[in-house]
Amino acid sequence: MKRTTLTYCISFCLLLFFSCRSGLVTTSNKCYDAIKAGEASNSAGNYSAALDQFNNVLKTCDAYDAKEKAYAGKATALNGLKQYNDALAAANEGLKISSTGVDNMFQKASAELGLGMQAEAKADFAKIIDMTAKNRNVKERATIYGKIAELDLRENMYSDAMNNAETAISLDSTNPDFYVLKGDVYAAQKDYTNALAAYDQAATVGGNTTKSWQAKIEAETKMYQNKYNTGTDAATLGKKMSASEKQVLCGDITKAQQIGLKNQTIDLLQLALCK
Repeated sequence: MKRTTLTYCISFCLLLFFSCRSGLVTTSNKCYDAIKAGEASNSAGNYSAALDQFNNVLKTCDAYDAKEKAYAGKATALNGLKQYNDALAAANEGLKISSTGVDNMFQKASAELGLGMQAEAKADFAKIIDMTAKNRNVKERATIYGKIAELDLRENMYSDAMNNAETAISLDSTNPDFYVLKGDVYAAQKDYTNALAAYDQAATVGGNTTKSWQAKIEAETKMYQNKYNTGTDAATLGKKMSASEKQVLCGDITKAQQIGLKNQTIDLLQLALCK
């Protein structure tokens, strides 16, 4: 009888403890649907809508796992809106619930990256790699390696940047952003031949994305600026470039515009060179 009474007491105390803290441990169907709706808004780039949805989840859903996901979703939306301080705060709130939450850790590192906190971001991305060592979702791991490569590039650590970009590609060869990143590493070292080849790969893999074409045109322009030592003066550059060089660069600008690239600097370059 005493053992039964003790068991009841322990069960009641545990129930009371969890009820005081959150009331629930498992997400309800309503909260689950709300979280999925917010995630869909984030995926579509509707960050303001996602922010409203996740704020509502945090107000109305008490379960630990619901709040953890809501903070990650809120941080994602805020990072998308480039409100990095608020994104960092939201991610940290999520990490208070679960210090090993990969989504919140990723958004924390992304916010730090946006705030220029490069050392902190790099350390957090390294933590995520360790945390996801056995993760079968290789595309997520590829994204992390891509982020670290971006940080290496910012720090002019070209060898590390290239190694991490190559690792990202080996894990997810279908993501054009990684080839663009690889091209950026080459371009930063003024290796324009390999940079342009990498951008062409990005365009092939990504189905001619405007991002890859813009990167290619910018690298081509820098290549000719360095060749003729003209700086950014497009008029002077136009006088020194050969007809065949102009034909190639202007052809690439036209192709990029045809697939939807809108960039004022490139438009002005076209006016100066492509007459």
